[in-house]
Amino acid sequence: MPHLDTWVVSSLLIVLGSMELVAGRMLNRRQSDELAVDAISLAQFALLIKPLIIASAALALTQSVPGWAGSLASLPLWQAVLLVIIPADFMHYWYHRLGHTLPFMWRMHRTHHTATAMSISVAYRENWRWFVFMPDLWFAGVMVYLGLGEAVLISHLIFGCANVLVHSGFAWDRGLYRLRWLAPLTWLLERLIQLPSTHRAHHAELDEQGNPPHHNFAQLLFIWDTLFGTANFTRDRYPERYGIPKDPGDPWYVQLWWPLFRSKKPDSEYN
Repeated sequence: MPHLDTWVVSSLLIVLGSMELVAGRMLNRRQSDELAVDAISLAQFALLIKPLIIASAALALTQSVPGWAGSLASLPLWQAVLLVIIPADFMHYWYHRLGHTLPFMWRMHRTHHTATAMSISVAYRENWRWFVFMPDLWFAGVMVYLGLGEAVLISHLIFGCANVLVHSGFAWDRGLYRLRWLAPLTWLLERLIQLPSTHRAHHAELDEQGNPPHHNFAQLLFIWDTLFGTANFTRDRYPERYGIPKDPGDPWYVQLWWPLFRSKKPDSEYN
């Protein structure tokens, strides 16, 4: 089933979104146009940008370098999945980190951080250019060209579910920190994978020192933050406010399609 990842992740979004709505977690404290940005961004990513990039990269390589097409197809599935997940996640870590470091990349990424509350609907909230230049999507096209289409499908299913779960309006990892007998497992987990606690710290308006957060950039494997010194373990101390300082309050279409539409207000700085 070629679009299994889309179907499974969409189903997870629907189930968790329904739970958030019933519990009042999705609309609470959110501005009127925030859900429009979330919904349109998800649609343009899942239905247009992602399949177009992967298909274009695979097709271009097949036409220009036909001799390597399908050359890795004989790999065992578990090896193929690791070959996709580990490099893709590593690339995404650095892409995301640069998105908070370089001003022109922050201008592409800040739409994701203008959300004023955590919710599964925020998971794919991005400006279109952020998706277009995302290296792990182009890498997925290369892997499809090399014959690892099934591994790409499984890997993106894992990435998608993880992305939805860490943005959830429910802090489902809270029990890990409150049950003392789980402390050794929790210590290990939070250093290996992204959890709601570490990702909420990343989305905080300000960190514990009163600065915009510059940590916890992992997509799935938190080991990258652990290795490269960008990990911030706030554990069950969840932020009180989400968003960005000096938010220019751009309308939904500017947030989604800048620079095709320009903000009437000066760009906010990321200090």
